[in-house]
Amino acid sequence: MKISLNLTEFKKSSVNKLTDAGFEKTEALAEINILMEEIFQLTCKDILTNNEYFAEDYLLQRFNKALSTRIIDRIPMQYLINKAYFMSESFYVDQNVLIPRPETELLVEKTLEIAHTFDDKQLKIIDIGTGSGCIACMVAKLLNNTNIIASDISSKALEIAKFNADKLSVSHKISFINSDILQNINDKADIIVSNPPYIPLSDKDNLQDEVKNHEPQAALFTKDPEGMEYYIKIIKQSRYKLNMGGYILLESGINQASNISQLLNNAGFIDIRIYNDLNSIERVIIAQYSQ
Repeated sequence: MKISLNLTEFKKSSVNKLTDAGFEKTEALAEINILMEEIFQLTCKDILTNNEYFAEDYLLQRFNKALSTRIIDRIPMQYLINKAYFMSESFYVDQNVLIPRPETELLVEKTLEIAHTFDDKQLKIIDIGTGSGCIACMVAKLLNNTNIIASDISSKALEIAKFNADKLSVSHKISFINSDILQNINDKADIIVSNPPYIPLSDKDNLQDEVKNHEPQAALFTKDPEGMEYYIKIIKQSRYKLNMGGYILLESGINQASNISQLLNNAGFIDIRIYNDLNSIERVIIAQYSQ
């Protein structure tokens, strides 16, 4: 059975349900657009220009259930529709992996810039803690001469990363290894890249419910109060896995870049550079291994 909807009124009503539940108006608008596009298979143009839409009853029920779950349980929209966008590509996500975030796009962009300094060399790149595979997949998609190892301690995350690599037709460039950081990786690399856990567990209560209650805890939090736990491990292990003259690229949290830079300097890395994201937060640290 099909039900006639006035899209303008339906969208307005749905947005109001979110704002009444405490969501910001801009966020509510964006999420309702995403939900309408995903469930009803409408384009942005359809939503803006078509006042009347005949929705299948089961699709309308699915929409209402997703909206209710979003409001009551605060499950992120990306998990409700199993989709997140990263560098304009669609990635499958669920609660076994972090939702890819725009600031991580800078990490990919800088990885590509460093890769191009190697000229035409066939590069070996390791992505530590690959999660959804967004970093490894986009580097593989945008870089020709490369072999990538994508590692993660979570076997479920690796399954999702493999799925996304197949979806983007880059699986032939990527090897997936279940590993605690670099423990199970024998190869040496020209570039090591990672967006590790960097939020101190003590900061958990300051986070949105969507993050602290639904995204994988192991991919978010560190036990130490500075959030340096995984940087220390990654930097230490990378010294034995990088080729001479190779690079490490790390994403950092707010106010962590200087501490990470010091760790890199103490470990014998040189040419340490810090890059800000679009919000002027020190987000990506690059260093070269010289010893």
